[in-house]
Amino acid sequence: MTEGERQELSKLNEAIKQLLQGKKNIRFESTPVSDVPEINELQTSVANLLNQYNQSYDFVLDLSKGKLETEPPLKNNMIAPFKQLQADLKHLTWQIHQISEGDLEQNVSFSGDFSVSINKMIDSLREKQRISELNQKYLNDLEELNASKDKLFSIIAHDLKNPFSGLINLSDMVLSDFKENHFENIGEYAALLKTFSLQGYKLLINLLDWAKVQSNTVQVHLEILELSEVVDLSKALVEPVAMQKKIIINKCLTEQVRVIADTNMLQTVLRNLLSNAVKFTPSGGTIVVSTEKTESAVKISIQDNGVGMSPENLKRLFRIDSPFSTSGTANEFGSGLGLILCKDFLQKMNSEIQVESVVGMGSTFSFTLPTA
Repeated sequence: MTEGERQELSKLNEAIKQLLQGKKNIRFESTPVSDVPEINELQTSVANLLNQYNQSYDFVLDLSKGKLETEPPLKNNMIAPFKQLQADLKHLTWQIHQISEGDLEQNVSFSGDFSVSINKMIDSLREKQRISELNQKYLNDLEELNASKDKLFSIIAHDLKNPFSGLINLSDMVLSDFKENHFENIGEYAALLKTFSLQGYKLLINLLDWAKVQSNTVQVHLEILELSEVVDLSKALVEPVAMQKKIIINKCLTEQVRVIADTNMLQTVLRNLLSNAVKFTPSGGTIVVSTEKTESAVKISIQDNGVGMSPENLKRLFRIDSPFSTSGTANEFGSGLGLILCKDFLQKMNSEIQVESVVGMGSTFSFTLPTA
């Protein structure tokens, strides 16, 4: 073996040694040995191998630095597994981005212990999210309960006190006139006593019904009812007050309709909606109870030509945390509890209350019940 051949083999040996050691940017410069083709072929193979190795090394180095958009080298037999690594890293990066955006349904399958750790982190985040949502729900429930408590105290302290104050004052006036044998105002006093008594009684009934709803002790008993009969009963309860204000309540049912509802709840809803309409309708006004029947349901509407409401007040109608109540056209007081009770009762009968109103033109409250 010549000296030149020994030098070339030494270079080849050193290059392969650096390759096995994982060195970076291995350089290999060879001199062809013309009379030994095997060494020349080996030189060419090692040179190609080192070129592909250096390209792969640089590519993996870019990946390790987070440069995932680096283009893999072409015609490189070593690059295939690293291209798969690049694809896996891109997918993993996308998954981590999705997780950071709140998508906790991701399941990382990148590799062994790494995936296990990431998925444990996702499970932990899911649990924290669940606890956070529960805490928010409990906080909302607590705020609603607190608002309900405040509303109840407000009604007891103010709205329920008004009729009793009126009863006490009128009773003093009656006693005073009786002692002095003045009986000319007895009829007026009696009418006022009845009015205050009815106001206090209706409010007390609403309070008791609402308390049952809040404590979840209300039982819903759905049955087949003649709608016309329920409307007549509810109308009879509010008609005395309507007659005092010279308000006409017209019943315009399209036909005899049988609905599926809870008797007491439906009567409470109709009574409160009719009382509300009477309260906000001026003397000489008109209230219309009408129905609109479809194939399997009936829409019941109570329409008045009273004072109406603004869009801002409409938004506050059924909120216990932001109760809305104004005096009626004859200065009738109110707590706003009746409409909230209507909403709760209708929800328990799988229905929703709807309102349309125009200031100065009146309001229409409606809801839908299934027909039998």
